[in-house]
Amino acid sequence: MKRLVLGKQILVCVGPGGAGKTTAAAALGVLAARAGRRTLVCTIDPAPRLADALGVPDLGPEPRSLASETNRVLGIGPPGSLQAARVDTGCAFDRLIGEQVADSVLRARILANPLYRQMTADLTGAPEYAATLFLFDLQRQRAYDLIVLDTPPTANALDFLATPHRLADAISSPALQWLAARSPKARRFSLQRLSVGGALVLRRAGKLLGSQFVDDLGAFLLDVRDVLGAFLARAREIEAMLRRQDVGFLLVLSPETAAINEALYMAGQLRAAGTPLAGFVANRVFPAPGMVEADALRAVLAALPALADLSAVQLEAAAVQIAELGAYLAHITHQQQKELARLAAQAPGVPITRVPLLPHDVSNLESLKAVADCFGSMG
Repeated sequence: MKRLVLGKQILVCVGPGGAGKTTAAAALGVLAARAGRRTLVCTIDPAPRLADALGVPDLGPEPRSLASETNRVLGIGPPGSLQAARVDTGCAFDRLIGEQVADSVLRARILANPLYRQMTADLTGAPEYAATLFLFDLQRQRAYDLIVLDTPPTANALDFLATPHRLADAISSPALQWLAARSPKARRFSLQRLSVGGALVLRRAGKLLGSQFVDDLGAFLLDVRDVLGAFLARAREIEAMLRRQDVGFLLVLSPETAAINEALYMAGQLRAAGTPLAGFVANRVFPAPGMVEADALRAVLAALPALADLSAVQLEAAAVQIAELGAYLAHITHQQQKELARLAAQAPGVPITRVPLLPHDVSNLESLKAVADCFGSMG
């Protein structure tokens, strides 16, 4: 893990829900900051888990530094630093429009168009693409040595990988290019330019959604025609960024059959996309149980001063119950190790970092520090 946070510029934590991605992302950020790197941890998940983990309330798109007391507890000091941010979909798209549209009147018209506002808020894949825009802008500014991104569950992570390509395909499609093209003298969108079928569809849409919908659509298509090329170029740049060798994806999982299957599927998708897989993080790995024989446990219990008042029958019952619990934990541990061995066999060469099960949830800075310490103990 130390080599990873020192050798990469971007780390993306992906995996199924509940696997501990937020904890892993925050702990990686702590580890990098301890190593002297200027580090940003960000999320595209609107839930406040990352903010809670780092003790940063009201997390937003502007990076925020941790409190000095938080840095002290986590063991972070100069020259390293750790900041946190949450990707805001609307802000990310607005920033791109602001960068690509020099005409202030046209820029204001695009930003005010209801279809644009709805697209950036509700379109499938918009949050994931906004995250790629956010990452691109941050790495271009070179304000950080390492950026760690915490993502929603695996399906969204696949959207995260696919959206730049989907956007490039959509912009390059002949249909959209034709719709967006117009004569220099044209000042408004006209149904007469469409085929009979296309015009019929839009007329029906106008009846169902109102004529304002058709007007908004036409205005939007005409206004964005000049920025489609810029969107296409940015999508291509983002695709190239995600395939760089200084970018790594970490698959965070629990060592269970279903989670391992999902991780292997995700690993295959990453390979197919040409995206570098930096490793697996197996979270909440059970330690091997100690004593599980009832006779040995009974002798240990009998030697404890606090249990001196128990009868032989009570000691025997307690020893049997503890032995049964130990056997159950031994079974879980065996199954976890079996699944991790399967993961290693089917993804050869990909390192697996095992994070032991903590005695409590990672809900405060001390427990986050414990996970970061665990990462730090692994080269």
